[in-house]
Amino acid sequence: MRRGSAALIVLTLTGLGTAQAGWRAAAYLGGAVNHEARLRLEQPARATRLDLRGVRYEGRSFQPPVYYGYRLGYFFGRFGLEAEFVHQKIYAQAERTVEARGTFRGEPVAGRWPMERFVEQFSISHGLNMLLANAVWEQRLGRRSFLLLRLGVGPTVPHPESSIQGEARQDYQLGRAAIQAAAGLEFRLWRGLHAMSEYKFTRTRQRVEIVAGQAETIVRSHHAVFGVGLRF
Repeated sequence: MRRGSAALIVLTLTGLGTAQAGWRAAAYLGGAVNHEARLRLEQPARATRLDLRGVRYEGRSFQPPVYYGYRLGYFFGRFGLEAEFVHQKIYAQAERTVEARGTFRGEPVAGRWPMERFVEQFSISHGLNMLLANAVWEQRLGRRSFLLLRLGVGPTVPHPESSIQGEARQDYQLGRAAIQAAAGLEFRLWRGLHAMSEYKFTRTRQRVEIVAGQAETIVRSHHAVFGVGLRF
């Protein structure tokens, strides 16, 4: 191989690995599907301590208020730091049968029942509202395409809605931390404007207030999102 050809290959590979420093912003829509989970109810004043296993959460991502997210970050070449907001929803399928164990209103419970026998509604319908700080790594794949990998962690501000035996509560609360891992592709459309798509996995253990007590559940979700980004 000639020296000139070898030098050209090295320069090409080097160019594919570089990235410009600067600010970036993105906004996206998408959807999420969730793993089955356990929902634990604790109402000491009602003599209730009940585990419901096999609870299924719908995402209803394209029903108002829709799933959305946005982020802003700064890149130091191939490595970047971002702040990201993710508005995801969950709705328990209360009509489905779950395994119930524990005590409900002072009565022992053990068996399979429709969830609505105990809980008419449990949702976080105005969002888990994840506020994430991301570390990002970028690899250029071609003249216009990029691979980005993200790890993030941050607090949540959920808006739970519950109805248990006719007693309802809904409000914004300070939730527990969420984590995410994500992999995405970006494609340059024109100057700093990019199209983007991304897969995310998120996990958060939420413990929220209900009437006369608390409810706890783990939300593990797979997300697919698409949107636009701007590099400036």
